[in-house]
Amino acid sequence: MPRPVRFLPCVFLCLSLAGVSTAARAVDAALDVNDSAARAYGGLPIGNNILVDSSWLYHADNGHVFSVGGHVTGAASGVDPLRAGLGLRFSYVSNDRESEEDGAALGLGGFVRYTLPQYDRVNFGASLYYAPEVLSFGDVDELWELGLDAGYSVLKQADVYVGWRTVKADFKNDGTERMDTGFHVGLRVRF
Repeated sequence: MPRPVRFLPCVFLCLSLAGVSTAARAVDAALDVNDSAARAYGGLPIGNNILVDSSWLYHADNGHVFSVGGHVTGAASGVDPLRAGLGLRFSYVSNDRESEEDGAALGLGGFVRYTLPQYDRVNFGASLYYAPEVLSFGDVDELWELGLDAGYSVLKQADVYVGWRTVKADFKNDGTERMDTGFHVGLRVRF
């Protein structure tokens, strides 16, 4: 039987969203799902070039990953359709396997999103974060996340998308566990 979600990461996630929401100009929110996993995401731009985000990934068999990040963002190469961000992502990982290991990691990485100029309803995105052993704590020895997606703007402020994601953590006793790997479908809104 899986253990209950730990209280502290939930409080940390909620406070991070509430603490910056007053300074934010707009909010991005997304929810994506597959047969075994669901991920909720919130992004809050602060000023012109700072993005604070948080997410919660739940996998029915493997556990939870709570993340909070900060990025410097802007147009890559001076071209507006190509947006990018570089920064840090702090993640708390809770493994629901027999050993019930958990820990945290500070990942380095970023994201890129490209909107087709002549077909501005179509967009593509990618993200990559990596936390080596020196930036991993508790039972976590290493964490990395890779994501790809393609979206279509049904409305000016709402996209549907399909994507592929893998989140892997190395634990002290359980070795490498895939917290989630596979395709998903989702909805992204801006308000």
